[in-house]
Amino acid sequence: MARKLTVVFFVFYFFVAANVAFAKTDNNALQLGARAFVLMDATSGRILVEKNSENKMPMASTTKIMTAILALENGDLNSTVSVSPKAASVGGSSFYLRSGESLSLESMLYGLLLPSGNDAAVAIAEHIGGSQEKFVQMMNKKALELGALNTHFANPHGMDDPEHYTTAKDLAVIAKHAWNYNKFREIVQTKTKEIRDGNYVRQIFNTNRLLWQFEGADGIKTGYTGKAGRCLVATASRKGFRLISVVLGSSDHFKDSQKLLDYGFANYNLKPIIFKNRFYATATVEDGIFNTVDLIAEDSVLLPLKDGERVSYYVIAPKKVKAPIFKGERIGQLQIYIDDNYAASISLVASKDIRQKQYYDIFNKLLRFWLRWELN
Repeated sequence: MARKLTVVFFVFYFFVAANVAFAKTDNNALQLGARAFVLMDATSGRILVEKNSENKMPMASTTKIMTAILALENGDLNSTVSVSPKAASVGGSSFYLRSGESLSLESMLYGLLLPSGNDAAVAIAEHIGGSQEKFVQMMNKKALELGALNTHFANPHGMDDPEHYTTAKDLAVIAKHAWNYNKFREIVQTKTKEIRDGNYVRQIFNTNRLLWQFEGADGIKTGYTGKAGRCLVATASRKGFRLISVVLGSSDHFKDSQKLLDYGFANYNLKPIIFKNRFYATATVEDGIFNTVDLIAEDSVLLPLKDGERVSYYVIAPKKVKAPIFKGERIGQLQIYIDDNYAASISLVASKDIRQKQYYDIFNKLLRFWLRWELN
C-alpha cells in the first residue's frame, strides 16, 4: 500500500571523533599522476576522494565493463557466439579469435575481461544486440538508467572516438553496478584461465596486475589508448568494507590506484550508523486498533568514515497512516548525510500488524467503559 510522505523530521547528528581537522580530504597529499580519479565506497556509492571526477574523458578498455553488464543481463552464458569477419579483424588488444569460430558467451566474457579482447567485444555486441550499432544503443540506454549521465559510448571496446567518453564518477557508478553480478566478480578476479575450443587451447592472463600486487584486490578492468592514457577501474576489500577506485589519464595506473586504495583503507574505518529493528520514529494510525505504530529500520547501515566526519540523518515519514498496516510494511525512510552530503538511505518499516477497527471493536470498547462505570 502506497503511503504519502508528508513530513520531514531532523533527528540526529554526531561526530565520529573529536578532531574535525581531518574531516576534509586533502587530494594534494595523494600526489597522483592521473588526470582524474575517484575513490568510492562500493556499498553506499559515497565518494570518498575525487579529482576532476566529472570531466569527460576517454575511457579505453574500461568500456568493457558495460559490455559485460549487457551480456550478463541479456545473454545466456551457455549460448554459442559466432565470430564474424568484422569481429576477427578489429585491431588493438585481442583474444585472437578467428572468423567463423564459435565459443560460449561465458568464454567470450573471459576473453573480453582478462586479455581485454576487442575482438571478443565486437563478437559479444553482435551476439547480444544483433549488430554493433544496436548494441551501442543499448550501452547508452543502460548508462542513462544507471545515472551515468556524462557517459556516451560509440563502440563496445573503447578504441578512441570523439563520441566515446565518460567521467571517473560515472565509471565508478557503472563498476558498482557490475559488481552485483556473481559471474562478473568471478571473471574479473581470475588471474589466468584456459579456454578450450576442441583441440585448440588458449591460455589467457588478466591484465590487472593489482590482483598479484595489492592485498585484497579482486577486480576490475584496465584500459589504454593513446588519447585515454592508462586507465584502471579497481576494487579491493579490507577491514570489512570494499572500495572502488577509478583513475583516468594516468602514466602509471597501477601505482596511482594502489595509492588511492591505500589512502582509503588507511584513513577510513567501518562504523555502524543505523541499527536493524531499532526504533526511529512513530506515526499516528487512523482507523486502527492501535493509535500509533513504531517505525523501525529495515536493515543496518555501516559506512566507512574518517575521523571528524559529522553524521546526521533525517526521518522522512507520514504524520498519519491508515489501517490496516502490516508488519514490515515500508512506511518511511531514513536519509543519512555525512558533513551535509547525502551518503545513503534505508527504509523504515512498521514494527507490527495493526488491523482496521471493526464494529465489534467499537462495541467491546463501549462495553468495557460501561462495565467500569457500573462497577464504580
